[in-house]
Amino acid sequence: MTTTERRLRTAFEDAARTIEPGSLAPLTIPSRRRRGTWTVPVAVAAALAMVLVGATLIGDRMRGGPPPAQALAAGGPQHILAVRAGRAVVEDVTGHRLFEVPRAEGRYRAVAGTAREFFLAVQTTEDTYSFYRVTLGADGAPSRPRKLPGPLFRTQTGFGKPENLAASPDGSKLAVVGTVDGHAQVDVIDVRTGAHRIWRTPEGGAITSATWSQDNRTLGFLWGPKAADLRLLDTRGDGAELEDARVLRGSSIRSRAPGFGLINVFVFNPDGRTLTAQVQGTKTGDHDDTGYVLLPLSASTGEPAGRPVRLPSDSFFVKTDTTGRHLLQIIDGRPGRVEDGRFSWISRAADYDDAAW
Repeated sequence: MTTTERRLRTAFEDAARTIEPGSLAPLTIPSRRRRGTWTVPVAVAAALAMVLVGATLIGDRMRGGPPPAQALAAGGPQHILAVRAGRAVVEDVTGHRLFEVPRAEGRYRAVAGTAREFFLAVQTTEDTYSFYRVTLGADGAPSRPRKLPGPLFRTQTGFGKPENLAASPDGSKLAVVGTVDGHAQVDVIDVRTGAHRIWRTPEGGAITSATWSQDNRTLGFLWGPKAADLRLLDTRGDGAELEDARVLRGSSIRSRAPGFGLINVFVFNPDGRTLTAQVQGTKTGDHDDTGYVLLPLSASTGEPAGRPVRLPSDSFFVKTDTTGRHLLQIIDGRPGRVEDGRFSWISRAADYDDAAW
């Protein structure tokens, strides 16, 4: 049975269960030869017609996400690999679960995607992780996870958790940014050999927002000894100090739009010329309210390079697809998307730890 057939059957069964017993008036239709009548409960027939025409649309609207017709018309990704409550699941782009990724030795905690495959971080002990590779079929069916070579990876909790996991566009390297023994640290892992290269600083400070440029060598992140500056690191250059990373933009940005300041998170766009940053507005009101936007920035100057998109709240999460036209967000555990300058929720569920498409 295909995914569409399963969803049609489920939608029909749900519609039928809403009908009160004894409340159905028969629909009688004479046959051409008048040999008898065809009796069908009117409500069930209507429900069936509705299911056949738009069962998927109804289900998606109930979940708070855009209908599949909009998703397909946008020409974007068709599947999301999400980490929810220690499990990894494949969903369509409206939040409907399609498959579960087979279990590994531990709990799934983070995921990073490329054009061809996904990488999953699996927590084996409190502060150690291993990494697995998963590919999806055309229908979204996942392969059995394949463990990457190399020793267990160690990072500490808090900002060090590998939700700051990023895969290079060509899938050859993983990057994890976090805190180890009180030091901010960047790890770059060769997925073929398991070899590590490390950059660190004697000072602490939160380090977040790992993202790879299209050149497969420049790694972006937010870190600074006093404030979280937007920095770019040449991972093929000499040196092993985080201070070697170039500051593209200070911890806040200024633009013609009033009040845009602190950067929470950013991601390289596939065009190689721009970034997308989530920017925090000026705090106002009795409850210290503020506004948040996604704002394109120049990858060479850090200056605003496009129109902002308003967000419903703050987040430390943004990922893009291979076209750069479809951005994935998680806000308070709930997934959303930004397309054509507009934000919309994917699902009403709020138990998402990480996701990629």
